[in-house]
Amino acid sequence: MEAATRSSWKTLPLPAQQDRIDLALLYSDAEGEKIRLGHIPRDMDDKWFIFFENGWLYFHRSWTGACIYGLRLEGSPNGIRVTDAWVSGDKEWYQSPGPEHDARLIQQLISGRLLS
Repeated sequence: MEAATRSSWKTLPLPAQQDRIDLALLYSDAEGEKIRLGHIPRDMDDKWFIFFENGWLYFHRSWTGACIYGLRLEGSPNGIRVTDAWVSGDKEWYQSPGPEHDARLIQQLISGRLLS
């Protein structure tokens, strides 16, 4: 499977305003390898483009290219863990319903798009 890169899809620059999310996630090394491959949308119904670059996993909306989430991934003795997470604070591109919603959506995107 080909890994997604920044140039695999249209992307806008990272948002100037980034709001921290408390997100403590841990994945096995094997899951970490799959997560780092990212996700390239296959059709217009797939609303997310996800890629890994320089230790960060970025979640862009596929239609607009806007970056909505960023996760810092680091290796640990128990696997791959999220050490930092943010949501876009740019209200022009994303109106966050709240940190709990964003944390849930990130976990759903990882399990549904990257680990399935």
